[in-house]
Amino acid sequence: MADADPNQAVIGARANLKDTAKWIVTILGAMIVLVIGGGLIAKIADLDWIPRLVAAASLLALTLVCLFPLRAAIDIIAAKIESFQNIAESREYGATREIVNSWLAQRDKGKLASVEGLYEEFERYTNIANDKHKSHAEREHANEQLDKLQPRVRDAIELSNTEYLRLKFDRMVRVTVGVLPVIGIALFIFLISTHSNDQTEKQLAEPTFMQIAWSADVEAALQRAGLDQKCYAPDRPRLLQVSEKSGLRAGVLVIPRDPGPACPVVRVIVTNTNQVYPDK
Repeated sequence: MADADPNQAVIGARANLKDTAKWIVTILGAMIVLVIGGGLIAKIADLDWIPRLVAAASLLALTLVCLFPLRAAIDIIAAKIESFQNIAESREYGATREIVNSWLAQRDKGKLASVEGLYEEFERYTNIANDKHKSHAEREHANEQLDKLQPRVRDAIELSNTEYLRLKFDRMVRVTVGVLPVIGIALFIFLISTHSNDQTEKQLAEPTFMQIAWSADVEAALQRAGLDQKCYAPDRPRLLQVSEKSGLRAGVLVIPRDPGPACPVVRVIVTNTNQVYPDK
């Protein structure tokens, strides 16, 4: 049986970081889907202009703010294994090298106690091994040293890639924690704006007649409210608004041509976009 990979724990740590990032992406994505797919956006059209603008602005802010942790999480999920050269020379890996160097210094000394020194030795022996102008003995010696360096190089690469991913994860957590209050405020404002039509209904001081564009949908809504078409055909019934709610025209009495037991006055809700709903 082959020996277990000594770097398996490090590889598993990277997988766990990516899985956690996937959960964060899923949760934030579900939040946006809940707002958009939950039918809340449909209520924006029923609001007055000021509540409508507030709701739209808060929804835009909510979406944009969620993009910051989403982008950071996707960056973690899509992270690839970087080359040893990039790890040793890239400025982006500077913080990572400092941490990994402190670990290497506990095991080795000299150049082998740092990522930069280890890469320098690896490159030096690689150049000698591939230099045809060098003697056979020199190339053989270089290959032997490369074989000895190989486990250390592998350790340095695995540790650096994992630590780099962990630092990214820490940044993502900080970004997520930083934007959570903004997400909460934007979501609260959006919900308050879209549910403003659920506030206490107020009676109008003077009921007023109103006119709306007529359609088959309006007739269907009146029939669901209990007013048959025969009660107002061929003329349209009169609409008398008697109450209102914040951000929504409401409390409209539909008066048939000849009110009576068979043709009662019914009450409906009329939105600012002239959509009609039975007042249940």
